[in-house]
Amino acid sequence: MEGNATDPLCIQIAVPSVSAAQPLVIVINDDQSLLESRRKLLEACGASVSTACGELMAIREAILHPVGLVLIDATNVGLEHGEKICEIVRSIRPDQLIGLLVQPECGIPTDTSADRVIHRTGPRRMLVEANEMLSGRLNVDLWQNGNS
Repeated sequence: MEGNATDPLCIQIAVPSVSAAQPLVIVINDDQSLLESRRKLLEACGASVSTACGELMAIREAILHPVGLVLIDATNVGLEHGEKICEIVRSIRPDQLIGLLVQPECGIPTDTSADRVIHRTGPRRMLVEANEMLSGRLNVDLWQNGNS
């Protein structure tokens, strides 16, 4: 079932075109505007990005599109919901690299199935940590001069 941004489940799919050198990233969030900003930011650094808005779309994307990194943005839905999505993705693709983006006040969860917890303290922090998870395959040079 597919819908639009006004659909309460926000079920959408955006499949990018891909070159062999581009790292593939799926960004998961329940807020369409946050998805778009994360997508644009990662694409500007050379990633090929697809997005999943909502839990059902996250499951669908995890099944259909193996990628280099799944970035679960739990900043607006809370750590518990983000962890639930992380566990679902991990159960579908046990070897999938997963980053969990959280508010700094959440601390670092002691029991997470994510490979890395990234505190949302600005776009540069997210890019640097995503780049580390992708073995340096993003072009984060444009963020080296104090942008945040």
